[in-house]
Amino acid sequence: MFGFPLEVVTLLASTLGGAFMKLWTESRADIQEERMYNSNNFEAYEKSMGRAAGLNKPKDMSMKKLLVVSVMGMAFFILLAPLFGLQTQVPVEVTDGFKFLFLDFTTTVTEYIELTGVVTPDWLGHAILSVFGLYFGQSIARRR
Repeated sequence: MFGFPLEVVTLLASTLGGAFMKLWTESRADIQEERMYNSNNFEAYEKSMGRAAGLNKPKDMSMKKLLVVSVMGMAFFILLAPLFGLQTQVPVEVTDGFKFLFLDFTTTVTEYIELTGVVTPDWLGHAILSVFGLYFGQSIARRR
């Protein structure tokens, strides 16, 4: 065949066949190893999800609710305090003195001023949005 002796053709065919079989066997072993790896990852993921689901016990949920109720209670107290005649104290920094070139002759003192009416602190909006965002985020991500 093509001027090669039959022994050489047989040798080449068996060599190529053996190489092909070895590569095919190795690829199957790689596929099996990848499947085992994915299976182990899935089992670890399922265990992790089981542990995470165990964290939503009534005791833990009551602590979350206590934190939310306390933050909301502080917010409502600050907002509703003036309606009940309570005065709100607000810290104000008062600076006296002057600056001349690099010399600083100023003094800063924190004074508390009593205000009447509804006073909204800077952190109140962030706290309320954080609480609502937490609940809406959990309800969106919940499995049905």
